[in-house]
Amino acid sequence: MSGGAFDYKQHLIEMIADDIEQKIIEAGREIPEEVLKKEWYAYGYGYGYDYYHTGRTNKETYPDYNRQTIAIMKRAVYVLRMAFIYVQRIDWMLSGDDGEGDLVERLKEELDELRTRYPSGRFTFDRKKVRYDDDYGHFREITDE
Repeated sequence: MSGGAFDYKQHLIEMIADDIEQKIIEAGREIPEEVLKKEWYAYGYGYGYDYYHTGRTNKETYPDYNRQTIAIMKRAVYVLRMAFIYVQRIDWMLSGDDGEGDLVERLKEELDELRTRYPSGRFTFDRKKVRYDDDYGHFREITDE
């Protein structure tokens, strides 16, 4: 069965966390040329992109936020990821995929993993390792793998 008690809506929580995380990573960074081109074409202005953007001197950047705002956003990512875990585990129990013992055991495992991934209790990353990945379509942290 794999859940379904909440019509899989818990994945919206995860998507919101992903979106906020992306805004944190993008904050103040230069918008890559590939993104500008995609956005320009998406709005139906494809015929003039090269004319208006070739050789531009002003770099366009994503919105930047102050430290307090970024800290709030990082905490939100952590809390949303925790909320997703809780809802997912309860969903599986209510749907009959897991029993109450499984709920407790899996919840503990996943929360421990979350705390390992975010030891400070908030989303964090190494700014120097973040690069735009055209295949991924967003900025992401490039690991040492």
